[in-house]
Amino acid sequence: SPYLPGLPFPQRVSKTEATNNDDLLKAWRWGAEMGLWMFLGFSLQAVGLLSTTAQRSGFLLYLNVKLVPFFAYVLLGRNITTLTWISSLAAFSGTALLALDGKSIGLNAGDFWSVLAAAASAMFILRLEKATIQVPKSAELNATSLFVVAVLSGLWILAQDNFSPASLSPTFSELKQIAWLHPFELLYLGAISTALSNFIQAKAQKHVPAERASIIYSLDPVYGALFSFLLLGETLGGVQAYIGASMIFIAAATNSLIEFSKEE
Repeated sequence: SPYLPGLPFPQRVSKTEATNNDDLLKAWRWGAEMGLWMFLGFSLQAVGLLSTTAQRSGFLLYLNVKLVPFFAYVLLGRNITTLTWISSLAAFSGTALLALDGKSIGLNAGDFWSVLAAAASAMFILRLEKATIQVPKSAELNATSLFVVAVLSGLWILAQDNFSPASLSPTFSELKQIAWLHPFELLYLGAISTALSNFIQAKAQKHVPAERASIIYSLDPVYGALFSFLLLGETLGGVQAYIGASMIFIAAATNSLIEFSKEE
């Protein structure tokens, strides 16, 4: 990536060069942490999907809406407003109505991994707020984060084969086949839904507190339901789903509008 910063270590540097080197170190330090949280969110959800449904996993992942203000309160000692707690609870309840089908109630191992993925996602949102302050250039923060995710994902693939040289060839052949059969899907997932969305998120959270951002992010399942209807012709699963989508939208809109009115 042209935005991936280098790390020169000259023996004698000027004041300006020392400042630049400090900025580079910050970009990699925060990129490493944000990449770790991002990788944990991806990998834990992937493990969870082996033994739970996509619908249940998607619902449990949006526990991060509730976990962000909780982590901010417990880990950072922040004073979370009553409005934020109410909005979080409303968004959480709305997601439950939107996603749960009422047919499968008991928890399983996949659900547990999905909850851990939600915790990792919540930590990513929370820590991104400080990372964007420490690393002013969002492109560099995004590039280093995704680089770390790519490295950790590669190591995970190799670890599944016990780093055996004999098993590397079939693994790379399978990856090559996937890339050959689904080039546009991979390009969209990598460039648009991952790189571009994370870049926009990093830019936005320079000015938006993590707690409010998590409420706005709770609109994701509403967008998913809308695009699945427009592109795939899928419909929501009953009246309760429409009520849930409305609750999420109102929670996000109300929280943002009230906070904006306070700032003005």
